[in-house]
Order: sequence, then structure tokens, then C-alpha cells
Amino acid sequence: MTDRSRGRYRFPGTTDAVVSRRVVVRGGAGAGLALAGIAAGRLPLAAQDATPGAEGGPPLPPGATVLASGLLNPRFVVVADDGTIYVSEAGTGGDEQIFAPGGVEGSPAASPAAQEAFGTRGATGRVSRIGADGTATVVADGLPSYTLGQFEATGPAGITVADGTVWLAVGGPGPGAAFIDPLPNENSVVSIDPASGTVTSVANVGDYERANNPHPAAVDSNLYGLAVGDDGKLHVADAGGNAVYHLDPSSGELTVLAVLEDVPLPEGAQGPPTLEPVPTGVTPNPAGGIYVGLLSGGPFPPGAAKVLAVAEDGTVTDAATGLTMVVDVTVGPDGNLYASQISTNFLSEPPAPGSVVRIGADGAQEPVVEGLMLPNGIDFDADGNLYVVAGTVSFGAPAGMVLRFDGVAAATDGTPSA
Repeated sequence: MTDRSRGRYRFPGTTDAVVSRRVVVRGGAGAGLALAGIAAGRLPLAAQDATPGAEGGPPLPPGATVLASGLLNPRFVVVADDGTIYVSEAGTGGDEQIFAPGGVEGSPAASPAAQEAFGTRGATGRVSRIGADGTATVVADGLPSYTLGQFEATGPAGITVADGTVWLAVGGPGPGAAFIDPLPNENSVVSIDPASGTVTSVANVGDYERANNPHPAAVDSNLYGLAVGDDGKLHVADAGGNAVYHLDPSSGELTVLAVLEDVPLPEGAQGPPTLEPVPTGVTPNPAGGIYVGLLSGGPFPPGAAKVLAVAEDGTVTDAATGLTMVVDVTVGPDGNLYASQISTNFLSEPPAPGSVVRIGADGAQEPVVEGLMLPNGIDFDADGNLYVVAGTVSFGAPAGMVLRFDGVAAATDGTPSA
């Protein structure tokens, strides 16, 4: 049976309790992406041969244009057909503290060490529209947001646009989903009217996970990547639940497309024999079905991550292997597959910055942007300009950015360039 605690944040404590506005969860696996070590200052703040960053931030890779800055833990970016750019922001938690079991003062199991809250939650998540001048305008706010440990935030994540509607995957507290009364729209796919900001719940994956637990190791839910296919149906990755869902947005019908298997530890690496898959980014596959990026579980050795091709019948095959900490995937106007890696070597001292790689039809990989500080979501406009979310973890001044790199995937004769 898969141990979901590998490579995830661990909630301390061993018992359950809920007191007033203090949320208490059982010890176990953590939620979603394990970014604490990265955000704790282990990544270098400067990339070699870099250009100055925005507002005194770290230098940026050559060719980077700062499209927007000052974002609240941004996760994904999408360029609509009309050129409008939207970005999801996970937020900064809230005023409601989360305590581990035994961590409520006065409880029989309480200890001095256990009485410190390990996280917060609130309604600070949001979706913003980025104007041509870089101005970020909030389209919808008041969405669920969690902070877990000192450096991980979950909340609004995967985002896409279809027929003038913004579709959003909202994350949650991972294994805490088994014990915490959920916030409205937590671990759900929602639709957003970009004109009014009205948020409508479409499907609650957290409820499905609690009732059915497709990956049977433990109840664990933190929604991440989201994509819409040519047929108008949605696909969403549950990074906590190790599953990918198919969703009919017109009816809200939710079905499991694939429960993902663990990935093998690369030869020569140290760690458990297999690592959790941790599905992240999702994008349509022009040949049918979808591509799904895998972060892989800790200790995040180089080469452990990959991209899967998931057919419409749920059949899973490898599309690209030998990657590291994949957090998003997309297909460019040139027909090539692209993947973002939050770090190219998390085990180095300090961990290496992240990158975006082009993956050819033969599986060959070519870095197109390197030296990125905590990249996550990626997308292209019709001209092949690449948009990258960077600076995805910050609990001080808002430091998240959307960067643009011109001409990365410009189509020429309509055939893939690699």
C-alpha cells in the first residue's frame, strides 16, 4: 500500500479534536506539493547571466519580461483565445488557525510543542486578470486558501477558459480533507463569470475523495492542474489523491479517468523503491486524451518525474521520462509539448533553479528557459510567446510574478519545430 507521507508535509500529532475556530487534524501525510525546503531559502536568489528582477527581487533569466508582479502565491496562468490573461493566486491562508491533534490548549494530549498552530486558513484565494500594461485586476476573490507549515500555500490552482467562462480548480488541505470541515468551494472545480466575478461550484472532488478514495492509501485531496478538451469536458488532477478526473461541466458529473501508479526511484538515487506520482499540470493531447505532469514524491531525485499520456479510456503510458519536479505541461503553437520544472535538482546545495523544457516527438528534451525562481504554471499565446508563473511561494510582501518570453514556440509551417 502506498505511503502517502513520502515527500509531503507531515501533520504532527496522533488524535482528533476540533475546538471552536481551531481546526485539528490527525497526523499523517501532507498536502499537495512539498515546497517548504525550497521556500526556506535553499534556492539561490540569483540566476547566472540574469537580468534585473522586478521591484528589487531576484534577477531573472535572459529574455524575461515581467508582465505582472506583486501576486499572492500565484499558481497557474492561462491566455484566453482573445488574448486576455488570467492567473490563479493561492492566497495567504487566513485568521483561522489549524492545530495538530493534541495541539489544542487544555486537551489531555496537549504538550507545549503541540500547542503551536502549524497553519491557517481563510478566504484569501483569488483570480486576477492581467492587463496589457501589467496591471492585475481581481476578477474573483474570497476563495479558500490554506497555509501548511511555514512555507506551503494551497488554494486556487489550475485555470482555463472556454466559451467566455473561467474554470478553476481550488485546492485544499491534503490529508486534512479527511478531518477538517471544508470551506465553501474547497477541493472543487468552479466556474467564474469574468464580468461579474460570480463563482459557481460545479463539482466537489473533496467530497468524492472522502466517499470513494480512489487511491486507497489514505483520504487526501488537493486539486491542482485543470484543462478543457475540444469536446468541452474538463479534466482535473488531484495532487493529493493521485488521481485524474473527467468532468462534464454542464451536468457536474464527475468520473475517475485514471488512478496513477507510483513511479520507480531512478537508478543510483537514494530513497524508497517507488515514489508517489503527485499529478500536477494537465493539458489536452492533440492526438487524443490528455497529458499529465508528475511532480513525483520526495526526496525528489533528478530524473524521477515524467509526463504521462492518458487516453480517453484511462489507459496510461509514458510520454516523457527523466524529468524533475514537473509542475505544469502544455502544448505550444509549434505542436511541441512543454513542461515546467520547479527545480532541476532539489538535492543539490542549494537546490537548482527551475526551468521550462521543450519535449520533441521523439522524447528529446531541450531547455528553452533556465534559471527560473520557483516556476509553476505555463501557457502560450497564439504567437508562441511563453508565459510563466514564477515566485510561487511568499508569505511576506507579495512576490509572485508572471513572466513573458517572446517567440519560444512560434509556429512556422504548422509542424513541430523539434
